[in-house]
Amino acid sequence: MSPPRPAGHVSRAAVAVIAKEPVAGLVKTRLVPALGAAGAARVAAAMLADTLAVVAGVDAAPWLCFTPAEARDRLARLAPGFGLLPQAGGDLGDRLAACLDELLRTGAERVAIVGADTPHVPAARYRRALALLDRDDLVLGPALDGGYYLVAARMARPELFVGVQMGTATVLKETVARAGRLGLRVGLLPVLRDLDRVDDLEAALAGRLLDGCPRTRAAVAELLAGAEAVPAC
Repeated sequence: MSPPRPAGHVSRAAVAVIAKEPVAGLVKTRLVPALGAAGAARVAAAMLADTLAVVAGVDAAPWLCFTPAEARDRLARLAPGFGLLPQAGGDLGDRLAACLDELLRTGAERVAIVGADTPHVPAARYRRALALLDRDDLVLGPALDGGYYLVAARMARPELFVGVQMGTATVLKETVARAGRLGLRVGLLPVLRDLDRVDDLEAALAGRLLDGCPRTRAAVAELLAGAEAVPAC
């Protein structure tokens, strides 16, 4: 069921945040060696909250595509006004394909999907991605590590995602190549840094990329300061 919208408002676009419940030991595991499981989960929770806040301000139906299924009520409290869609099984490619297909089935004519750890994506970037779908079949937001932080489309083409080795340096290249073989036109957004590792957090904080992400900025600054204060063994 779609989330409520203001009276008289008709939205044919949807923006979905694809997320895991921010539980220690299950999220942002590449941060655990430096920040600990609880610290990594705190960063994940802050990123999710800031990402949801930005998406809620985009003129599109907001959705949270979540896992695990039993976290529905807990995550609903974090995302008031959002439609809730449990993630399908399989790897990230399978889940992205299923999320896109389900949202198009709700009546959306164009869909953008973003990860829960992208609080530094501004609202204007989502609007740009959806607008590019007037011209392009697929829109990708390239990440510095070779992947992508956002995908937008106006048709369900699971072969773009299923079987792609997510988390590798060739994800964007492989996805663009698959789109080319399918005869799809691809639009690209500006490149953005992922926030997967401690050096990513340090660079984002130093470069003021987190200035518009109050919860994430506060959590990252405090946790990095604490990590630096711990003497090396």
